[in-house]
Amino acid sequence: MKTNKSIYNRVLMVSALLAVFFWCTACSFYGTAVSLCRGISVKWENGGISPLALTRHQTYAKQDGATDQPEVTLWQANSDKEVMTKDKRIMNTDVIVVFGDCRDITSAVMLHGDFPARSDQFGCAVSSGLAFLLWGSTNVSGLPIKIGGDVRYVRGVFEEEDPRLFYQVQDESKELLSNMQLEFPGTGTREKAESYLVAADFSGGMILELPVIEWILDIIFRFPAIILAAGILVRVIRRGKRLWPYPALFIFFLPSIFAVSAGLFFCMDLPEIPAGFIPTMWSDFEFWKSLFMGHWENLITWMMASPTFRDVRLMLASLMTILFSMCASVFMAIAAFMVRLHAFRDVILGCITYTLVLSLLLLPMVSDHNMMFCKAMYLIPCLWLCVDFMFYRQEEKLVFVPDERKDSDEKSISQQTEN
Repeated sequence: MKTNKSIYNRVLMVSALLAVFFWCTACSFYGTAVSLCRGISVKWENGGISPLALTRHQTYAKQDGATDQPEVTLWQANSDKEVMTKDKRIMNTDVIVVFGDCRDITSAVMLHGDFPARSDQFGCAVSSGLAFLLWGSTNVSGLPIKIGGDVRYVRGVFEEEDPRLFYQVQDESKELLSNMQLEFPGTGTREKAESYLVAADFSGGMILELPVIEWILDIIFRFPAIILAAGILVRVIRRGKRLWPYPALFIFFLPSIFAVSAGLFFCMDLPEIPAGFIPTMWSDFEFWKSLFMGHWENLITWMMASPTFRDVRLMLASLMTILFSMCASVFMAIAAFMVRLHAFRDVILGCITYTLVLSLLLLPMVSDHNMMFCKAMYLIPCLWLCVDFMFYRQEEKLVFVPDERKDSDEKSISQQTEN
């Protein structure tokens, strides 16, 4: 019997640790993905928009008193461009030509300095991988580097293994840049982006509504918490249904229902539904069909059209978020099913242990500026422990409900042993 109990506790502990580990890993990838989901992305397969054309439109729009104008960043990724240092060391690298804020198109963390500003004609930023290959160090701020016949100076070094370089083009440039990032005041939507592109006569681009991807990732990342919350609700409803024929017992159980509901409402921080996902009638099935099919086809078309380094990183971070969140959900469900708390001391110890393990696993990731934290990640598992203990205590005061908890108290365990 002791051997079985020991194995049971080990499985419970391993499941709980794996659940927390996978959830923390998902949290890291989730932060990277969300940081790349700002605003609306527009891509041109052929051609693009020049800084000169964008500047002219912004000037005319300002003169006409146009409101609700977005922040716009243009950029172009050029592969295998030759760069050369002062000592004639030559290397091919990815060069990102930008007109606007470089942080709108990358989530990389700066190690030294910063990205070149929009008005910086002679600055650039290099990845740590490129800095090591060219100079053998990341402390290279101020050093010159020749790009396509122009000499530029390193303003900053960002953390990335792939050799990559960012520099700005100026207002008068006629170079066509094939990617646009739109940041609208408030919530950016596809409709706003389409209206802006039509008004500016920037036609032919494919639109990807990144906030929709962010909302989907928000839901997927919270899957372990959603599973626990659903399990809590199922147990409360099942207990309430079995006590319903006994009014006195059900009334005694009502405060528990309100307390658990309030706890779920406080602990669960589900993201708001995007405005474009709310129909005029919830029974309008054609709306749902066209909505999801439209977004799915748009996403597939986008990914099939020569993905950029930003697309690849977003896709990888999204897939890793989904994978690790699903793994965390499985092990979290196993641990929740197996946990049995018979003393208030065990509840306190369990909540403290979970919070400490979670904090220790997240601590190495705190330096990552893209790290995202979720209230439900900390509170819902602790709420499960509290509810589990509450049900155990109520079994003595209310009525024992068969099959609601497997081996729910020590009496049933001892009876099985005697038999």
